[in-house]
Amino acid sequence: MTAVSPLKPEPQSDIKFIADVHLGRLAKYLRLCGFDTLYDASLDDREIIELSLADHRIILTRDKELLKNKKVNNGQRIISQKPVEQFAEVMKSFDLKDNIAPFTRCLECNGTFDDIPKEEILSNLLPRTRDYYTDFKKCTGCGKIYWEGSHYERMKKFILIISNF
Repeated sequence: MTAVSPLKPEPQSDIKFIADVHLGRLAKYLRLCGFDTLYDASLDDREIIELSLADHRIILTRDKELLKNKKVNNGQRIISQKPVEQFAEVMKSFDLKDNIAPFTRCLECNGTFDDIPKEEILSNLLPRTRDYYTDFKKCTGCGKIYWEGSHYERMKKFILIISNF
């Protein structure tokens, strides 16, 4: 009897990215879908490489010269200039379709969320938000407050579109 090999490798659940200065929108799309993605427009190539090596992150870049650096051991050149197509490139290259976890990362800083009681943030909420919403999350990184507001359904539809692009 022979061993059976899968046709496709298992998707990675612990995959982490770092995006260069040209990929800010892609970074937000990846975060929106729950993928750990560092992005800081002030980082230079050397810093991106150092962070990639220190934290085992895959470098995403449109700059082929960055990937030619001898220290880079894991990276992907993004071809498209359109963020939705860039997202599709990453999803396909790393077989991530089964790993989407929407609304689990902060779009601004990449932090994760903790539930926060409404009472603790009541003074920070606008009157309509106070009146209509009860469940809130707080980013563990930057402290930003999130809730399933009027934009939530639009964002869910957007995730469905970009994840099937």
